[in-house]
Amino acid sequence: MRLALLAATILGIAAMPAEATTILAFGQTAGNPITGTANLAGTQTTIDANNATVDITQIEGGVATPAFLDLALTSTDAATPLGSGGFQHYSGSFSITSGLGGTGTNFLSGDFANIVLGVGPSAVLSSGSPPDTIDLTSDVIKDLKPPSAISLSFANLTPAFSIDNDTIGSFTSSVSGTFSATAVPEPAPLALLGVGLLGLGMVRHRKAPPV
Repeated sequence: MRLALLAATILGIAAMPAEATTILAFGQTAGNPITGTANLAGTQTTIDANNATVDITQIEGGVATPAFLDLALTSTDAATPLGSGGFQHYSGSFSITSGLGGTGTNFLSGDFANIVLGVGPSAVLSSGSPPDTIDLTSDVIKDLKPPSAISLSFANLTPAFSIDNDTIGSFTSSVSGTFSATAVPEPAPLALLGVGLLGLGMVRHRKAPPV
């Protein structure tokens, strides 16, 4: 249990870009549940939501409002056990819109690759660009520049999280989520520049003629 929680914490930190700003957050209120469906061979799982009713609790450039979530994910590799849980990579798309079936105002939508990690009655989807792929579009949010991140929390998994042969077992759940983006550069390039300048200074110091 502690191992899975530690792994989830590490994934969350890795997926959140430096100086990231929350551009949209939501919670599910009613409607269709999230459905994870493993194929009969136990080799692949799809995670879907169709017209799940959600409340947008925070949005950049807009007003919090009810909306509809559509989600379509497909596993891209074999699930890996981790402690009492496990994880698996997925890719797919989502849309959060004012109308059913992805119609109306596009609050936020996109394509992305990610990892799903679960244990017991809950699971977390985590994606961060870079290194993951996240392509976002919106009718109301203007700042969608990377680095960006997606975090979805699946709660009340029924049955509890499991691995079925080589893939995550079938389940239903509720969902909440947070999406982040930023136009502020990550500090990593500045750190690398600092290291480079330090190295250059050391080289010059070594080359200086003795007094």
